[in-house]
Amino acid sequence: MASLGYYLLLGAFVVAAYAASISVAGARRRSRALTESGIGAFYLITAIMLAASAVIVHAFVTGNYSIKYVQRYSDASLPLFYKLASYWGGLDGSIMFWVTLLAIFSSVAVYLNRERHRELIPYVVAVVSVVQMFFLFLMVVHNNPFTTFITETHTAGTGLSPLLQNFYMVIHPPTMYLGFVG
Repeated sequence: MASLGYYLLLGAFVVAAYAASISVAGARRRSRALTESGIGAFYLITAIMLAASAVIVHAFVTGNYSIKYVQRYSDASLPLFYKLASYWGGLDGSIMFWVTLLAIFSSVAVYLNRERHRELIPYVVAVVSVVQMFFLFLMVVHNNPFTTFITETHTAGTGLSPLLQNFYMVIHPPTMYLGFVG
């Protein structure tokens, strides 16, 4: 599962690079086909990020402690609510959560405005795709939430920080990110 998650992040990076470049090329050449291809790739980033998020949430729910991020921020004794909150409990997952929300919000915005602002949409897709590429680059190279242990096999996690095991601390990051990204 960890390899699948990593390849999804890598794929999202490649698709974001394609969406950014083909959207600008479509706008400059006034090619509707290129612009539509960039928009389609933009929607694909959302699907890929939702799949990557599903992989990490599945790892938390099933207790896949071979993934370092899951081992650091989850434990078998945590209630399901806190296991789900462990997704954004550390930097790696928090960046992934940010990119996922950005992909969802921007896809909805592009979908709702693609006819009204036809000439601006390719540039919107390009700018947001470059922002997504930045965060995806951070995840792929520096803060990969799907990194596994090479030699060790852990059967238990260290658990979510006791400071984060509070209802308000669980809803704080998602509401803050929804505000920032929205």
